[in-house]
Amino acid sequence: MPTLLLENIAALVTVAAEPGTEARPRRSGAAMADVGVVHGADVAIDGERIAWIGETGTRRFDGAERMDCSGMTVLPGFVDSHTHVAFAGDRAREFAMRLRGATYQGIAAAGGGILSTMRAVRSGTIDQITQRARGLVRSAFRHGTTTIEAKSGYGLDTENELKLLEAIARLGDLEPADVVATFLGAHDFPPEHRDDHEPYIREIVERMIPAVAERNLARFCDVFSDTGYYTVEESERILAAAREHGMELKVHADELSSFGGAEMAARVGAVSADHLLMISDEGIEAMREAGVVATLLPGTAFYLRLPYAPARRMIQSGLTVALATDCNPGSNMCENMQMTLALACMGMRMTVEEAITAATLNGAAALGMSGEVGSIEPGKQADLVLYNLPDYPGIVYHYGVNQVAAVIKRGRVHSFRD
Repeated sequence: MPTLLLENIAALVTVAAEPGTEARPRRSGAAMADVGVVHGADVAIDGERIAWIGETGTRRFDGAERMDCSGMTVLPGFVDSHTHVAFAGDRAREFAMRLRGATYQGIAAAGGGILSTMRAVRSGTIDQITQRARGLVRSAFRHGTTTIEAKSGYGLDTENELKLLEAIARLGDLEPADVVATFLGAHDFPPEHRDDHEPYIREIVERMIPAVAERNLARFCDVFSDTGYYTVEESERILAAAREHGMELKVHADELSSFGGAEMAARVGAVSADHLLMISDEGIEAMREAGVVATLLPGTAFYLRLPYAPARRMIQSGLTVALATDCNPGSNMCENMQMTLALACMGMRMTVEEAITAATLNGAAALGMSGEVGSIEPGKQADLVLYNLPDYPGIVYHYGVNQVAAVIKRGRVHSFRD
């Protein structure tokens, strides 16, 4: 017998997987526009799972706790598949410098950027890093994110990369959101290896990756493959080592230049390639053929005043496109996926339906979790979000505010209504 019945839902957005993708549930290309809306719906939840979906009043569930959702829209919980929420320090002054004309690369060359956060992480404790990240994860949850990825990458040596991953591991015990860890030791080069990359690459391959794998601290390994960071050859070497140690692969690709990162992500069988502002047509085709999810981060382009990724071209090519915040201290200090949807629609010309699919089912596909989360279907984990809206377009139409009334995570209700 279901333990909870959501009834009288004004608009239920299921985002069920595209037929024929059951092995790797997702929606690609034109199918991203089909979000499976039911007007006037009930959802029955049994423990942590969705038990039944149907039109309001078509089935009785005597004894179930009832939750009246009249006038509300219900969506799957957002899956934010690319963040850097584990860090220490603050870079608000750098943000002000950028507004006065400094470039991202110029700030980094002057010792700011990732290296500024690296110094703060190295002097910080696991408890301090955990508490800072916990606040961001909690805020993301209140804005509708029920599953969130978190990367290391600000330690840039073995001790401090492990410190970041230990902090990320604690988050899942402290907050209701599911937290997925990614090892990103290849985020930048530490200053001691700025002019000689080989010793640091050996440290990643020979010390960091084995230690991360031995402690089971990360599901994924990521590499920042772009101009001024890791070459394609260096990236492939690191990713090959990660695969040998049982990690799945991700790539920061083609953010700053058309660098061949997307093509490389396809060659190595990455689950996703992320950023992709400067992706080539060849990169789009290679990713489509390999089934690599294109994770787009419009908040970062907005924050850095860069051209947006070519979302329309990707969708028209048949790619699986996901959306994520890229919440991080230097290039997008925003954990709100509702805002990410608005930027995707207004900046990248995605439709509301495409953006919802990208932020739920396809975000889950970018984490290899779309069989469990990302859509509202019987048997799936009961991760749902209730919005104070009569229909789903209002999430983008009335942007810049939090529309969430309640979040249901694994069948448990977290209410935020006044």
